[in-house]
Amino acid sequence: MRKAALYAAMTAMLVACGQPTSPTVVHFTTPSADASANPSASAVTPAGTTPAASPPAAASSLTGSYGILISGGHVELVKADASIAATAPIAAPTVQYCSSNNDGAMEAPPVSASNRQVYFRDGDTRIRRLTPPSGAADVTTVPGGSTQVSFFSVSPDDQRIAVVVEDISAASTISLRLYVEDLVGHGHHADIFTTTQPKGKTGTTLWPMGWHNGALVLAVVIACTFEPAGLTPSSWHVSNASTAVRIATVNASNCTLSNWPSPVGVGCVNYSSGATTLYDWAGKVTSVTGPGSTGSNFTQSGLSPAGNSIFFATGAGIGAPAPATGIVQLGPGPYATIQGHMACSWIDEDHLLAPDGVIQFPAETPGNVHVNATFKALAAAGSCAGRFPGGL
Repeated sequence: MRKAALYAAMTAMLVACGQPTSPTVVHFTTPSADASANPSASAVTPAGTTPAASPPAAASSLTGSYGILISGGHVELVKADASIAATAPIAAPTVQYCSSNNDGAMEAPPVSASNRQVYFRDGDTRIRRLTPPSGAADVTTVPGGSTQVSFFSVSPDDQRIAVVVEDISAASTISLRLYVEDLVGHGHHADIFTTTQPKGKTGTTLWPMGWHNGALVLAVVIACTFEPAGLTPSSWHVSNASTAVRIATVNASNCTLSNWPSPVGVGCVNYSSGATTLYDWAGKVTSVTGPGSTGSNFTQSGLSPAGNSIFFATGAGIGAPAPATGIVQLGPGPYATIQGHMACSWIDEDHLLAPDGVIQFPAETPGNVHVNATFKALAAAGSCAGRFPGGL
């Protein structure tokens, strides 16, 4: 299905080939990023709310760390041993394309993890909470239908939800609306940002991908394209969750930004050398590192949850080398390469999720030495959709 291909566009992270030489890390600091307000931000509180079912406070919290995968029409929590801890059916939204020309609508993964629960959009409008081992409970609703699709992120404390509503009904433009409200009951609703974008190659959309210290973390992504493969954010924004005022910005500058955020920030990898600049959520450069290997076609990087390690991706595109995952513990510490499997995000400091399995990285090995990473296959491959816990 094309929808599976669009989800895969976000998660196709191909990682460095060959045995890396000892990597180095250089630390330095730069001035903070521009924090100017967006002039189109506004706040309104519409009348009327609709109560939601099954408040998350009544549910027991999930424990442990998991990768999140969409596979075979189900959302799955993947354990570090590649077994499935929980699963529930999930339906795709109605919106598939931006127009009758069949240009694909680039849609955020329909999953959000707080620090206690995992939520997903089932079909067009229902936001549900995963209830292990194989169920789900309704929590709230978002706009959706034949010309509207919503992307969402739940706050780490399960109290608020941020929603980007994308309306494709106009012939040549897309309308975006960002609102924040109570997760349960639609209370304290505020529309905080609206904009209109062209449906052509220059139009972008916003994906709410998490919360950091009460602020929203949003990825800026192409809205419509005929070429979803290799899709990555053009920038990351950190914005006030009440006013949409920009707090920090991380822009791609001759490099490719991480697809998945870490609590410590994101990387931006150089295509030719693999040199990667690391940014925190204040928009400041924290360090520069690299895979320590020769090669090219570096298409992704991803920081571990605590920021102790990083993976590198290479091999995307026609004629590129075979996919592999290169992993480096910053410090510098141990490093590894595993061939044939594409890490997409971290589960914890020692395990990475790939669409087809779990990679174990012996991060505790002392010294700047090569170590052997191992791979455990999943029963069925899928598309990466994040990690739990999800707080940034």
